[in-house]
Amino acid sequence: MTRRELYNKLWMCVAPLYDHPEPVAVAERVCSEMFGFDRFGMTLAPSAEVEELDEEMLATIIEKLSAGCPVQYVVGHTEFCDLRFAVREGVLIPRPETEELVRRVAEEVGHNTSPRIMDIGTGSGAIAVSLAKMIEGAKVTAVDVSAEALAVARENAEANGAEVTFVEADIFTYQPTVGSLDVVVSNPPYIPLSEREQMGRNVVDYEPSQALFVPDHSPIVFYERIADVASEALVKGGRLYFEVHEKYASEVAEALVCRGFVEVQIISDFFSKPRIVSCRKA
Repeated sequence: MTRRELYNKLWMCVAPLYDHPEPVAVAERVCSEMFGFDRFGMTLAPSAEVEELDEEMLATIIEKLSAGCPVQYVVGHTEFCDLRFAVREGVLIPRPETEELVRRVAEEVGHNTSPRIMDIGTGSGAIAVSLAKMIEGAKVTAVDVSAEALAVARENAEANGAEVTFVEADIFTYQPTVGSLDVVVSNPPYIPLSEREQMGRNVVDYEPSQALFVPDHSPIVFYERIADVASEALVKGGRLYFEVHEKYASEVAEALVCRGFVEVQIISDFFSKPRIVSCRKA
């Protein structure tokens, strides 16, 4: 099979599922990461035979992609903050917008001496591991209710040489020691269940629902609970950072003000959508 033929097979199996240019990106990524040639290699030699092609592996890949399986799960990893993170079903795939949250935290608290940071709802560990790598001396703790997610997060910490302490706990019952933290950061579930039908199969059929969805009647329930946790666990002047649903940024900000936090800010992402809320403990 030639490079062009392989690329076309991959492109055709995802073309009905995604809008342009996503099928191109998926096909190119699989070719590059699993079959050893990139876009330049295909353009340069489209008729070259794919070396050591495993037909059985290709059939499995096409089956998964055709069923809507995210390409990150197919190749087994994704990139985040210039690091590589293993991902698989049962663990939320970190998104580019979350990188903005991480970089803001690093920029604003990175000058502190050995800040004590807690990432609540760590999933793959993307936030915790990235902050541990970006902030010298940071003492990072990552909390998640899912043992499956924590297993992947531990893999990612080890693979990236990051020192992170992991805690398996339900944030609705877990309370860190009073005054033990300088920073709390979280990207909790925030998508109302009513939006589920509008989302692609690659998300709803594969990514963990508990990491994505909240009841329609209480869309900021995680933010309220984490704010309560942070109000006790943070030192005076400690900072709290959230990634939020654009529809509920103001509601989250109001909940923080009601709990006595100060310097509450709503920050827009690179698409000018309000996606980060930050504040300080008075």
